[in-house]
Amino acid sequence: MHLTDYGSGTAILWIHGFPLSSRVFEKQLAIEGVRHLMPDLPGFGRTPPAAVEGIDGYARLVLDELDRAKLDRAVLAGLSMGGYILFGIARIAPERIQGAILIDTRETPDTADAKKGRYETIEKVKKNGIGAVVDSMLPKMLTKSAPPELVDEAESIMSSSSVDGVTTALKAMAERPDSTALLRMIRVPSLIVVGSDDTITPPSDAARMATALPDARTMIIPGAAHLSNMEQADVFNQAVVTDLLARL
Repeated sequence: MHLTDYGSGTAILWIHGFPLSSRVFEKQLAIEGVRHLMPDLPGFGRTPPAAVEGIDGYARLVLDELDRAKLDRAVLAGLSMGGYILFGIARIAPERIQGAILIDTRETPDTADAKKGRYETIEKVKKNGIGAVVDSMLPKMLTKSAPPELVDEAESIMSSSSVDGVTTALKAMAERPDSTALLRMIRVPSLIVVGSDDTITPPSDAARMATALPDARTMIIPGAAHLSNMEQADVFNQAVVTDLLARL
C-alpha cells in the first residue's frame, strides 16, 4: 500500500474510512511530536486495487505496514470503516495497539437492511461507477455550513476511489463481525471522537462504545458531521494531544 510516513515521535497509524483515502488526515499532520503513518487502502488514493478478504484482511495489511515501519506497537486511529479495521487488528494482534482513536465509527455490525443495501450498491457501482456513492454520501460527510473548499476537497478524495476498491470495501463492511464483546478487551488508553451532527455514526454510537471500553474518553465535536477530523481539525487535534497522547 502507498504509505505517507511523516515526522518523529509517538507513532500514530491513521486508517481512513470509506470511500476515502489518507488525504482525509492531512490536517492531522499539524500534530507535533508524532510519527504519522497514513496508508491508502487497496483501491483508494494512490494504492491500486487488490483482492482483500473481509475486514480482517484489511487489518492484516495494516499490520504489514507496521512491520514495514519496524514498529512493534503504535497508536491506531480509525475513521468510520477504519474503526472496523482497528477492531480487526484488536482481534488478530491486540499487543500491537498502544492506544486507540475511534473516529465517527461504531462497533456493531450492519443490520439486515443495511447489509442488503450495501450489496445493492455494489451492483450499481459495477454498472454505473462510483458517482452514485459519492453523490449519496457527500452530503452526510460534512455539515451544511462547511466551507465550499472543504466540500470540494472531500468530493475530490471520494472521487479518487476505484470501482474495485469500493466494491471490495462494501462487501467487507457488509460481512463484518460484531465487535461489541471485543471492546472490553481493548485495555489501552482510548479516545472516541464524533461530530455532533454525524448522522452516519451518531453520538449515541460513541456513548455506547464508551460504556464498554475500559479506558476511554469521549469528545463530541460541535459543528462537525462524519468527517469531524477534517471539519474541526483544530479541536480534533487538541483532543488527540491532551486526551490521548498525554495518557500514554
